[in-house]
Amino acid sequence: MWASLSLGARLLAGAALFITVALLVAGIAIGFLLHHFIQRQVDERLDTQIVFLASMLRADKDGRLALSGNADGPPFDRPGRGWYWQVSGPANTLRARALRAETLDVPALSPPPLPPVGSRPAAPPPLPADGPGPGGDALHFRAKVVAVEDVRAEIVATAPRAAVRGPLFDALTILGLALAALEGALLLAMLLQVRLGLRPLARLRDAVADVRAGRSERLPADQPAEVRPLVAEMNALLEQNAANLERARRHVANLAHGLKTPLATLGLALSRSRDNEADLAPLVEVMDRRIRHHLGRARTAALAGPVRAQTVVAERLCALGAVLSKVNAARHIDLTIDVPPAAAVACEEQDFDEIAGNLLENAFKWAHGTVVVQAAAGPGRLLTLTIDDDGDGLAPEQIRRVLQPGQRLDESAPGFGFGLSIVQELVELYGGTLDFARASAGGLRVVLCLPRAEAV
Repeated sequence: MWASLSLGARLLAGAALFITVALLVAGIAIGFLLHHFIQRQVDERLDTQIVFLASMLRADKDGRLALSGNADGPPFDRPGRGWYWQVSGPANTLRARALRAETLDVPALSPPPLPPVGSRPAAPPPLPADGPGPGGDALHFRAKVVAVEDVRAEIVATAPRAAVRGPLFDALTILGLALAALEGALLLAMLLQVRLGLRPLARLRDAVADVRAGRSERLPADQPAEVRPLVAEMNALLEQNAANLERARRHVANLAHGLKTPLATLGLALSRSRDNEADLAPLVEVMDRRIRHHLGRARTAALAGPVRAQTVVAERLCALGAVLSKVNAARHIDLTIDVPPAAAVACEEQDFDEIAGNLLENAFKWAHGTVVVQAAAGPGRLLTLTIDDDGDGLAPEQIRRVLQPGQRLDESAPGFGFGLSIVQELVELYGGTLDFARASAGGLRVVLCLPRAEAV
């Protein structure tokens, strides 16, 4: 599960765990400090009462103890609150008025710490203890044994445990709320930091998408120092892949255009001359199969790889139409191009020029006066181009023949009859289709489908 989390989720989870543990440890430490501080304040209050009682304590010749003043000042003047004092001697016991007639049972006292070796012993402080008081209430005891005119007396002062727990609970409640608010603020700050820190990766992802879609050739070099080496390596890889793809494309183009035309010419010559047909026709067939095999592999590799090439259709059609209009100026052909300006195909520009150039040239050749080019979104990710002319058109059996290499329907017209065959192979190389039908004006309609690219 941890491996499937995003970088942002991992950073936030780790920060939340660390902050929670750190604040929990800090809260426990601060709680111990608060407890020690409040306990010390209570102990000092009780020790002050013990010192006050010792200063007023007197003993007669019979060993009876008495106080020379009133020791029931606040908070020892409130009955049932747990603030009591008691002085026990061999002859009598003195009690706070808050105790009424009850007696404090002092639990076993904690022994005082041993003084350092070699130090001068000081007067021992009152000893602490915890235990039940009158009515079963939990009390905190402080007791000290003093000598009054050779009479041994034990002075005890108590405070309720709630005197420590109540303020400690109130302080810890406020502390917990403050730590919770601090944790929320730290997590929010961490969230903002993660968002800002990972923003360059989001921009890098968009830049890679632009390269893949063909909107740019390289990743922007203006990156943070940590990402810059990765971007440099990716740009080097893109350049290497582009160079390899260009070399492969040139080799395939050279193979297609350098061998297909003479091979088809040879096959056509053999079909007309029967002298060496038995010897050469099988060789021509083998060569043709191997060429198609390698063209098929090149087509598969091109379709499986990243589609970076793209060509704006309207721009290239206008350029081709301008050239053909000048060449056929004497025939006064009216060319209409109804193509969205942003329409683009995932095709190399020179390949698209060869495809569209051949199709437009044929339309100009056979049209009586009008050629119309339109574009529309085809099925899937295809862009459909239709080229209509108002010529005589083709019969269904002529459409089947026109795509065969070397086949010409009009021997009086210039050309060798390989243009449409090469166009079809280029269209198939990019995963498109080429179909023929009758146009609404009565001439030929050419339906060309090529993979659609995102607008530039």
